[in-house]
Amino acid sequence: MDAELCTPPQAETSRERQSEALSLQDQMQILYEIAISIGVTLDTGVMFTTALEAFLRQLNGAAGAIYLSRQETPQRTPVSAIPRNIRHNAALAIVDALLPQELDRHTWQTFIGALPQQGQTETGAFYHLLPLGNLGFLALVKHDQAIDPDLQRMLTPLLIKLTEAGRACLQNEELAVAHHSILWERNMLRTLIDATPSVLFSLDQDGKFLLSEGRGLRDLGRKPGQVVGQSVFELYAGNTAVVENIRAALAGETRTVTVEAQGRAYDAIYRPVIDQQGQIHGVVGAAYDVTERKMAIDTLTAVLNTVDEGIVTTDAEGRILMANTQTSEMFSCRNDELIGKQLWMLLSPSHRPDASIQDMQQFVAAKQLHTPGFFLDLEGQTCTGRTFPIEMRIQSFVLADRRTYTVSIRDVTERREYDRLRDDFVSTVSHELRTPLASIMGWTETLLTEHPGPLTDLQKRFLNTVYASSVRLDKLIEEILTVSRIQRGTLRLNPTRLNPSQLLSTAINDLTPQANARTIRLAVEDHWPAGELLDGDAERLEQSVKQLLANAIKFSPQGSEVCIRSALHDGAWRLEVEDHGPGVEADELPLIFQRFYRGKAARRAQVQGAGLGLYVCKAVAEGHGGDITLTSEPGVKTVARLHIPLRSHTS
Repeated sequence: MDAELCTPPQAETSRERQSEALSLQDQMQILYEIAISIGVTLDTGVMFTTALEAFLRQLNGAAGAIYLSRQETPQRTPVSAIPRNIRHNAALAIVDALLPQELDRHTWQTFIGALPQQGQTETGAFYHLLPLGNLGFLALVKHDQAIDPDLQRMLTPLLIKLTEAGRACLQNEELAVAHHSILWERNMLRTLIDATPSVLFSLDQDGKFLLSEGRGLRDLGRKPGQVVGQSVFELYAGNTAVVENIRAALAGETRTVTVEAQGRAYDAIYRPVIDQQGQIHGVVGAAYDVTERKMAIDTLTAVLNTVDEGIVTTDAEGRILMANTQTSEMFSCRNDELIGKQLWMLLSPSHRPDASIQDMQQFVAAKQLHTPGFFLDLEGQTCTGRTFPIEMRIQSFVLADRRTYTVSIRDVTERREYDRLRDDFVSTVSHELRTPLASIMGWTETLLTEHPGPLTDLQKRFLNTVYASSVRLDKLIEEILTVSRIQRGTLRLNPTRLNPSQLLSTAINDLTPQANARTIRLAVEDHWPAGELLDGDAERLEQSVKQLLANAIKFSPQGSEVCIRSALHDGAWRLEVEDHGPGVEADELPLIFQRFYRGKAARRAQVQGAGLGLYVCKAVAEGHGGDITLTSEPGVKTVARLHIPLRSHTS
């Protein structure tokens, strides 16, 4: 490129000779023609192109280009070029060769600072790079001769003028962009205001409207701007809530409230306009129409207040957010006394969780409330101190990305009294039945011994049926009486030192005939340590084990297997009974240990039973300080697990 952009010595003689022919009048005419072409428009492209045409025409130039830096990273592309075709514009090729390869803000400023620059190519063309301040530069190419030095100096004011005209054009571009942006934002705001049922307003310090806009004005029977200049205190003289909020805002208080006007409900904000000196100059505000939402809330509230049980919602920390009228009446508290109180403060002290419980999730876990639809038996306490039995159900849901809980509370005082009366009746009837039943069983046994006389085979079969039915009835009566004792709290356990292996062996021996009758194999895995004993009521525990085995045998298909596993685990006896019958559906699991409950599978198969066995098993396990659980995969397997501590606190 150094070879191409050179200045041969003979060219100097040619320039000197030709410049002598250019008179001062001609030079002034050139300057004038160029001057009047600069700044004819504020359109950047048109202005620079017009000026470049004048420079080339008046200076007899062959090609030219104007370069500007509009961005942080300068561009190698000119803002204007004549000729426009890059292959026919020698100025573009020269500039491209002279500009630094790594063009950035620093190299650009360095290049601009080294201007003006001129030279001659190998083809004999003369080029000039003339600075336009720090804005850019003008590149000119002439074939006949270089620009006269005196004339070039005289061009300096024109280059300054071109620079200033360029800055004016660029500023005009920025203003146009800003104006377009403002128009776009204003149109967007106008569209937003017109599309939402809102009202925007501003007031001066006397309460007169300066602005009143928004689609929500139509529901108030007004048009945008209609009330400008009028006093808010006169327009809303009959609406004390609006007037009060405006006066509070003019006094410096920001308020966010729900107000009503002309039958509509609005969420409104009133904010004072305060300068740096603390002076209040007026109020700005917005109101959003929430009539439909308020109607929905009012309807829901009315429905909740007609429900015959307490309904409350809480946040994740257990603080009550909403409570219906029934809750207030149930606990003898005003609604505002309930709001903000933690849910467990509605319980009696003996049923409240300890201080470690800090949120609803922990409360639910502590109360073992895992399944929707499961009611937890608790004891409530009114604000006056009276305690009463309640059932509580807790359901969680997510509202606005926040975990919220709905709690239903039932006062079961009357139902408990009905249950007590029923249990008393059942207990009395059961006791009364035992005397004649014992007589029936006794005489039947006597007849079967044939001491009174010989029996035919048919008579023996009839008497055996009577005796078996009497035994089943006696067992049912015993279960009912046990349930009655559990309900009354009078079930007593008689703890002794016992060996679980022996107890299990006895139960299996008693149930083996029942299993053999259905060709069911009892697979026993007894890993209980030899010589290890536990404290427990042998009779009640044997009763529970037999119940679990009997259930597994009853519900197992013929020819299948019942697995029985016994082991010492975490300081307790753990007994597992696994069968492969129809199983228990997931929605039944929370109910399976309730008294008189019989599962769907038992009802479909018409399996005999009163639904009391598992209820008694649970009471016996809990009486020993243990528990019993049931897991099931319907159609695959069902596992009952009995857990009895070695050192239980029996009652």
